[in-house]
Amino acid sequence: MDAEKLYAKATTAIRARQLEDARRLLFEAVRLDPHHEQAWLALASILTDMDQVIDCLQRVLALNPNNHTAQEWLELARQERARQGAELELNSDQPALAGAYLEEPGDEDRPIPRLGKYLLDYNFLSAEQLKAALLVQRQAAQAGQLRRLGDVLLEQQAISQERLEFVLREQSREFYNLIDD
Repeated sequence: MDAEKLYAKATTAIRARQLEDARRLLFEAVRLDPHHEQAWLALASILTDMDQVIDCLQRVLALNPNNHTAQEWLELARQERARQGAELELNSDQPALAGAYLEEPGDEDRPIPRLGKYLLDYNFLSAEQLKAALLVQRQAAQAGQLRRLGDVLLEQQAISQERLEFVLREQSREFYNLIDD
């Protein structure tokens, strides 16, 4: 059977929620035709291992750098991999979050507290949630990506958009009160 027929059978299996059959068919399709862009994309949509998903999406983008679906999914898959990594560290027996500090040296001299301090002061999240988000932020920085804490917390669903906006307004209000004095 050729790759296109395997891909067609796999999409039928996906619709029928027969994901193991679909995986097997798609793996065979991309083995036969490593340039089958849609098969790689379909495979990425049903895999659960984020490293495998990212590999499939990178293959799609190598074949077609303008595939917007693969571009969007790749960003989401990388975020999910970072979230899973932070969750693993959070739930391990090791002091995984020891490197995620709630306060940094010099914070006591800051005229306006950091966002995390506001969130804790308003009881909008726990110290563990903040540490997990800070860990994801730090990992992203090590990978050369700038991730805002609020965005990470929203992605982790640790805080609502409304609460984040409230705290940011409070932080801004305090800043403008400081410069007006």
